[in-house]
Amino acid sequence: MEKIILRNVVKYYGDRKIIDIDELKINQGEKIGIVGINGSGKSTLLNIISGKVKLDGGKVIVNGNISYIEQLNNEDTFLSGGEITKKKINEKLGEHADILLADEPSSNLDIDEIENLKRKLKEYKGTLCLISHDRNLLDSVVDNILEIENGQVTKYNGNYTKYKIKKEQNLKRKQFEYEQYITEKKRLEIAINKVKNEAKSMKKTPKRMGNSEARLHKRGVENKREKVEKSSKSLETRLEKLEVKEKPTAKYNIFMKMPESLKVKSKIIVSSDNLKLKVGNKVLLDNTKFNIQTNSKTALIGKNGVGKTTLIKEILSGNSNIKINPSSKIAYFKQDLNNLDEDKNIIENILKDTSQDETTIRNILASLNIKGNGIYKKVEVLSGGERVKVSLTKIMTSNSNFLILDEPTNFLDIESIEALEYLMKEFKGTILFVTHDRNLIDNVATNIVIIENKKITEFEGNYTKYLEYKENKIKSVSNNNLLLDIKLAEITSKLSICKDEKERQKLEEEYRELIGNK
Repeated sequence: MEKIILRNVVKYYGDRKIIDIDELKINQGEKIGIVGINGSGKSTLLNIISGKVKLDGGKVIVNGNISYIEQLNNEDTFLSGGEITKKKINEKLGEHADILLADEPSSNLDIDEIENLKRKLKEYKGTLCLISHDRNLLDSVVDNILEIENGQVTKYNGNYTKYKIKKEQNLKRKQFEYEQYITEKKRLEIAINKVKNEAKSMKKTPKRMGNSEARLHKRGVENKREKVEKSSKSLETRLEKLEVKEKPTAKYNIFMKMPESLKVKSKIIVSSDNLKLKVGNKVLLDNTKFNIQTNSKTALIGKNGVGKTTLIKEILSGNSNIKINPSSKIAYFKQDLNNLDEDKNIIENILKDTSQDETTIRNILASLNIKGNGIYKKVEVLSGGERVKVSLTKIMTSNSNFLILDEPTNFLDIESIEALEYLMKEFKGTILFVTHDRNLIDNVATNIVIIENKKITEFEGNYTKYLEYKENKIKSVSNNNLLLDIKLAEITSKLSICKDEKERQKLEEEYRELIGNK
């Protein structure tokens, strides 16, 4: 059964057509992931389905009742962003509606909370339309992807990874078709020029010829010229009818250099042997230690409220218990984006403090979908997403060898997050970053620092390897406990029948020792 049907749906914002859908059908039980660049119309589409916005044309049919998890607003100042989000998710899922619309429901949730959301959405039996920049969430939950591009929607079977594979295949096919088109176009143009030059080179009747010979020569030349002209017109017609193929958008090859003067020689860039952190009366870290390796890409993870941002602030403020290599030059990305000059344009902001050349900077901006004359836009007119992209570009191209990035993917679309991943891997110095994006950690992190139970644990590897390590550790502990239980049962059995006092004391000592190890 079709739960949602859109026919000839059109929506304008000002003179910009943001949605233009001939027909879209979403069936009962389908779980759709909606993707597209910032401003492409993802939220608008959900608002159209929910009836929150008025159409400029077309018809929407909804067969069933809707629950809508909208993007966070400051409706409850007594709760944190994560608490408000969890409350809203539980309320909407508790309505047991036929159709669930969800706009970035993982925002403000930590990794464990996102895992809980993932489980709830997988268990949901109705029709789901989900906007998310969390690729792991999309991969785990949805069975189809709806891409919005230039107002049009294209539906892809499969989760996000399968969609990316199909997009890559389409890009290769378009590149092949474009190259074939260019080759054939050049061949026809060369053939046309050759034929035209041949026509021009046909000689007039030589003066030494008699009248009859001249007439024969003239007739022969005219016949040849007629054939040449006919051939030329045929080639020109073929050129005119040749289907034009647009050049696919190129991927930008970016090479970021690190000046020799900025390279840190020592193995460790930040360390602490005995760190205590408190906020008010709340103890966040208690006598813990950690190291951040030079040139590592280290993800700082932990549940909301454990002290990740506080630890970053202590590193930046020069806490006496935290040693920072004197050769380090830190650049810090935070959500207030205060590193941008409102009066200057994008390219002026970035060129102000960088060791990268302008071509590299333009390529970085283009990879983040800021292209052409867009680089001359004043910062004061930029959207939130654009400001994040410019701020990140400025930080990543600055004369720094140690980047600290606090939630850098907020307000970015998936395409920009994937571009950011590439840039983070390409950066030649050290990066310490806080994120709840599991894919970002898996694809970028060489090391992980975990804050848990007021202690810091270090792990070499990405998040998936860390989870495997934790699972193996739990299994190992479980197996050890099982062996201990068996051994304790054996000793208890022996004690119940033991008559010898010395043997009994020996068994009791062994029992106490095993209990202490459990």
